[in-house]
Amino acid sequence: MPTLGDFIRAFAISAALTVACPLLDGVATATVGVDSGGPGGASHGGGNKNANKNKKRQRQYSHQKNAQRQHALRDLTQILAPFQKAGTDTRALPYNWQAADEKTAPWTGLNGVHGVDNKSWDKQVVRDPAPGTAASAAADPAADPAVDPAADPPANPVVGAQPVPTPVPMRTTGTGDYTLTWDDRNAQGNTYGDLIQGLRQDLRFTPPGYSYTKVSELLAGSLPGGPFANRRCPAPMEDSGALVTPQGERVRNVVDWFCLAPEDATGMWTPQGISGTWDSTAQGTAYDDTARAFVFTWHGPANNSSRVTFLNEVGVGPFNHYQHVLLVNPFKDASGPVSFDPMRIHAGGVVWYHQYLLIADDNREHPENNGILVFDLRDLFDLGLSAVSDITNTGRPIGLHNGTYYSQGNRYVLPLRGIWRPQVTGVRCASMSSPPCFGYLGLDRSTSPPSVLTGEWCDPRQPTPTCRPASPQAAAPTGRVARYRMAPDTSACDRGCLAYGTDDRARATAAYTQPTPWTQGGISWNGLYQFTMSNNKVATLGRRYDAVPGQPPVPHFAARGVQELYWHRSTQPPILWSITEGEGVKNRVLYGVNPWIS
Repeated sequence: MPTLGDFIRAFAISAALTVACPLLDGVATATVGVDSGGPGGASHGGGNKNANKNKKRQRQYSHQKNAQRQHALRDLTQILAPFQKAGTDTRALPYNWQAADEKTAPWTGLNGVHGVDNKSWDKQVVRDPAPGTAASAAADPAADPAVDPAADPPANPVVGAQPVPTPVPMRTTGTGDYTLTWDDRNAQGNTYGDLIQGLRQDLRFTPPGYSYTKVSELLAGSLPGGPFANRRCPAPMEDSGALVTPQGERVRNVVDWFCLAPEDATGMWTPQGISGTWDSTAQGTAYDDTARAFVFTWHGPANNSSRVTFLNEVGVGPFNHYQHVLLVNPFKDASGPVSFDPMRIHAGGVVWYHQYLLIADDNREHPENNGILVFDLRDLFDLGLSAVSDITNTGRPIGLHNGTYYSQGNRYVLPLRGIWRPQVTGVRCASMSSPPCFGYLGLDRSTSPPSVLTGEWCDPRQPTPTCRPASPQAAAPTGRVARYRMAPDTSACDRGCLAYGTDDRARATAAYTQPTPWTQGGISWNGLYQFTMSNNKVATLGRRYDAVPGQPPVPHFAARGVQELYWHRSTQPPILWSITEGEGVKNRVLYGVNPWIS
């Protein structure tokens, strides 16, 4: 419990920030001022060079200043948080800009907009939202004049350098390419189960009885130092943020959102897929755990490494802590002990079901990993408990070297359990042999048992047999989406819980063409499909499409650089979350929308 001294120090920090920030702004302005004349000045030949240097200094100062403010305010929030009221009326610092009354939205109220009956999509009736609420403003065109392509398409919308394609109806297509076989052995013939058991022993954990780290323990391990996501930070809602454009276009019906810490908003890692505990179990907690969390995937440069991140839904003031986990590929080291390499996958999509993470991969640089990869969270290892690991050295290659395990600074690792592979193996998904590409995953819990969708990234500038026109009349190829059954919630399962037959093969129950190329994510609920489309990280807004097979899709704006989709089922019908891949605090966000408001 904080002491009075802690409170006084927090107040002093706040006062110092109030006084110091304007002074720093003035100093910075004077420091980075541009010379408008004289030799080498802006009016002469050397002006552009000097101006560019000054602009660079100004940007650097701005980044440093924002980071200092965020860190100071985060520390202040952690001190003040225990003094705040308990329960749903907890008030956060004004810095989080959550609402006019500065109230924190607890996770149970994430989607507290208006109720919609849990009926099929074409029979849903939207109840009138409470006057004055965010939902009321979103539902009232007079109060929310922003452009939306479903009602008023822009004259010449573009995504990146390519025109936004006209969406076409989904068409039924064959499921033959979507027969999968289970592979739980690495290239040397060792089973991943045996390798993981050997790795658990070779890491020499303390205490000796340690088996794995639960997600709730992993999230607790990220406190008090973070990293932290800033809930409802203002940047994505400002001009040219991920959710708006200066022309008045913006993503409508946004319910909630998160910005990542500055060190994760830029850099070598790129986010891709999103899921969470509302996929994992019917009650919305992690399997065999109490955690309520999001999970999202990343790939490193050239798809040579990958990781997942768990974000706690329960915040500390305006911040929610999260933790990275490195994905690794175990193998038998020539000297005897088990080692591991980074997982060289694109990690384009993720579904968290039971204790498993299913991750889609279509990495063309390493086609040996193409398919649906399975990771068991009961194999999540804390290298901080290993007597033979070094989690401080960020320069050594990942794996076992001279008797020590290195992870480039990552405290947690999660090894591969197996891969569901298409029957056509050993070739790239874009080759002439027509194996499907696994670009994303999305769980549908409105079916019984639950089912998972997987679809393809399709670039019409590089058409292939798997990236082909949706119909003979279609102008551009669109790729395909397929559905698989999952094991029921009530039964034990293995192999990632994908349902398979007596021949040990998993078969798609349906397959369709997608509405557009450049599909980044796809999901469904009660027969209504949702797809996201974007072909550029930082250009204009992406698109989200409501689609029913055989009917014209309905377009809506989606965030700039939008990726995969996840149903957050804390209300019925659920709220639709996504993640963006652009760089910068304003461009890299997790956000949720209510897609049921017309």
